[in-house]
Amino acid sequence: MNNNVTFYIESTTELKAFCAELQNGSWIGVDTEFMRERTYYPEPCLIQLSGDAGIACVDVVAIKDLAPLKEVLLCERIVKLMHSCSQDLEIFYLLFGKIPPNIFDTQVAAAFVGRGDQLSYAALVNDICNVKLSKAHTRARWCKRPLSVEEIYYAEDDVRYLSAMHDSLSTELESVGRRGWFDAEMQGITNGAVFAINKSNAWQRINALRQMGGRQLAVAKALAGWREELAQVRDKPRSWILADKVLVRIASTLPETKSELASVEDITDGLVKHRGDRLLTIIKQSVEHNEPDQPTGPGRPDVRERALKKELAKILDTAAERMSLPASLLATRKDLIAMIQGSRDLAIFKGWRATAVGQELLDYLQKE
Repeated sequence: MNNNVTFYIESTTELKAFCAELQNGSWIGVDTEFMRERTYYPEPCLIQLSGDAGIACVDVVAIKDLAPLKEVLLCERIVKLMHSCSQDLEIFYLLFGKIPPNIFDTQVAAAFVGRGDQLSYAALVNDICNVKLSKAHTRARWCKRPLSVEEIYYAEDDVRYLSAMHDSLSTELESVGRRGWFDAEMQGITNGAVFAINKSNAWQRINALRQMGGRQLAVAKALAGWREELAQVRDKPRSWILADKVLVRIASTLPETKSELASVEDITDGLVKHRGDRLLTIIKQSVEHNEPDQPTGPGRPDVRERALKKELAKILDTAAERMSLPASLLATRKDLIAMIQGSRDLAIFKGWRATAVGQELLDYLQKE
């Protein structure tokens, strides 16, 4: 790739020409800049691309027809190089209704070869390419126009080094025999179902609800679904409609009147005034959809379970150290509690994780 050839693309014609060049290669580097302070949906502002033809910043504020970009990003043959790709993939899912296939995430690869957990792009560039990136425009307003030359160059840096890092990390993955593990992990990360948030599964974003049961859980699910739908329609952040902590408190206390609703801690007068009747209706109707009195996730551990978690954590940490992997890549502490409380539908018991340490943890649990 020629790092000295750069483009600022402001028209569909220019985009089509550059994407045609990218189609001739086997890889492209991809990153996005977006705003999401006052909206439900992220607002894409800039898409950075790199390839054998050079580097380009695509002005998606100016360009409305992104068909050429869609074609190249959804091409199965081309490897898409990205770093910490989840937010970028959400952008493309919203723009194109699909997740780009064949993604190589350099942050995930770095974890698998023992370079560290959740390593930042700048840290990895410094580590592999021996280049220290500027932090001058970390808080740039990417949707304002015009962008300065310095801001554009800063944005280009986010894809400038992806190819070099991909080559280095691919070699390391092969040398430690973990390319198969990495590929399996990427399949899970790029599952489109992860990005399809709707009113029926919106409650799963709120961890506190996983310890609820009965009618309280039914109310919480209904409130989360109502909030999700309204946030989407109004394109406003969920918290602007109803904060998580207030949603949980409403579901826990089950108010039946406006005065009881108004007494819920941290609820606003405006919410009670404008949405109170609707909230009370949701609570009342939840009687018909009572949930089983079973938690949807790990509940609070008792004394014995906390002690057992410590023993499992020792096994997990020892295995992670032995393999030079972050322990969190194998399982979280929450996973340990879940398995103690009987859950077996966990990633730690599937695929490469089961071989690496999952079976060892299960053997210990069965012995105990």
